[in-house]
Amino acid sequence: MIIRVSLVDGSVESFMQHDAALARTIRDSIDPVRLFAQARLVIAGTYSKSVFVCSEIVRIDFIQPAFTCWEFPQGYADVVELSEDDFRKHAHLEEPERMPKRDQPTPAGDLLVSFLKLMFRGSPPIFVMTEFSVKLPIENQSFMRFLLSKSGFHMRLPQGGISVVNLANLAGYITYPGVAQIPADSWIAEPISSNPD
Repeated sequence: MIIRVSLVDGSVESFMQHDAALARTIRDSIDPVRLFAQARLVIAGTYSKSVFVCSEIVRIDFIQPAFTCWEFPQGYADVVELSEDDFRKHAHLEEPERMPKRDQPTPAGDLLVSFLKLMFRGSPPIFVMTEFSVKLPIENQSFMRFLLSKSGFHMRLPQGGISVVNLANLAGYITYPGVAQIPADSWIAEPISSNPD
């Protein structure tokens, strides 16, 4: 298993654990929601000790093809990281006429796929696809409250493995499609497309 720690200054440190039993012990000790609540993370090697201040970590990736994912929170069936190209393609950013509208009705209980761009201070954005059960209108702000909770959340990695993301460093997010219900103090305006080409 490869452990990759990404910090808010953009630096990345990687570590390897070859022993399957020790990798399983590490994996079993992790609670994604509380991982970053501790003051520090220590990774000890044969010849080194690495110490990271948890509040300065953006994400920790556990890269292992056979990594079994933990349960997702709040009724989410799947959360997976995407490349920026895949995000732009599946969210139809270059084809706005194909994008579902925010107020498009979806019955409660149906599965909805949503695409998120998570923005962090000092680090590149993370692009995510989520699949979740649509909630009653009164519950639709729960995901916004969760993203702003400053805790951790996890997602599958496309190459195999899991990433735990530190929401304490989240600066903002954009979701496609957004939910119909928005806070009363929302500003109504359309995003200006920014094509990377």
